[in-house]
Amino acid sequence: MTDNNAILTDKFGRALNYLRVSVTDRCNHRCSYCTSGKEEYSQKARTDILSYDEIRRTVTLMAKLGITKVRLTGGEPLIRKDLDQLVTMIKDIGTIEDLTMTTNAALLKPMARKLKAAGLDRVNISLDTLREDRFKDIVGARGVVTATLKDVLDGIEAAIEADLTPIKLNAVIMRTINDDELGDIIDYASERGARLRFIECMPMSDSSEWKRLYMPMEEVLKLPQITSRVDTSAVAIKDRAAAYTLPLKNGNGTVGFVSPMSNRFCDSCNRLRLTSDGRLRACLPSDKDVDIRDALRTNATEQELIELIRKAVLMKPEVGEYNYDDDSRGRSMLQIGG
Repeated sequence: MTDNNAILTDKFGRALNYLRVSVTDRCNHRCSYCTSGKEEYSQKARTDILSYDEIRRTVTLMAKLGITKVRLTGGEPLIRKDLDQLVTMIKDIGTIEDLTMTTNAALLKPMARKLKAAGLDRVNISLDTLREDRFKDIVGARGVVTATLKDVLDGIEAAIEADLTPIKLNAVIMRTINDDELGDIIDYASERGARLRFIECMPMSDSSEWKRLYMPMEEVLKLPQITSRVDTSAVAIKDRAAAYTLPLKNGNGTVGFVSPMSNRFCDSCNRLRLTSDGRLRACLPSDKDVDIRDALRTNATEQELIELIRKAVLMKPEVGEYNYDDDSRGRSMLQIGG
């Protein structure tokens, strides 16, 4: 059971109950907004990556401190073998109310039913385009990628059939790349009962790349393909993730507009991130984190681990500051975990 006196609370009074766990830094895609063009893509040695037992121990302890929601991320989490075993291990903790996964879905089709049976509640799936030629340009921006758009779409259908629902589809808006097909993506999601979220491009790789691709949500909301489908005059529903969610004019669903750059939501952030190499990070754009892995591997006591976790929590800034200069981030999104 959770000790109410132990709930993780940062210096600004925000209760943190949501942990994103990166299970690998490897990915079968090389999207420009996730990987850095200024560094060679170097994978961590397998010995540097947390084992499933180490992840289970960490999540179990953090559940005692108030974590009730866990999302598995990567890299691409489905690259990690036997991921359904980790799902079962986390589900068996008993107090995780929402166990989800973010994936690009290219490897999801053969795993969907197995993950559902293991206890995974639902999935978030990246879908930035519905056009095969653009798909290759987007996901292969930093290298050769063998996955196809059909693999992704088949994965989405498999998730629906396996009842990993409600499915959320995440589309990063990139100027001159996919900003002319936002309406098509809305229609695709609506037809499948999926919850769509458009996300502003963030400076998590090269700053110059971000500046070229960035499109503020205020501009997006004025596009004819949006206004013809979305009731932009409606009262927005606000939550911790999306700055606002608006209904579709046809009544078949909603669209979330996540604006981490133009309309920050740091005041309601409830997240912590555990990287695949065992560093606990309290703020996505901040490079400050705490090493948990070494403590796990040197038989640290539960109290010692709790102190490290609380140290990471106290590093959480009131407002996350993205780096806008040409040096960009110390670690790319691929290394941090989505």
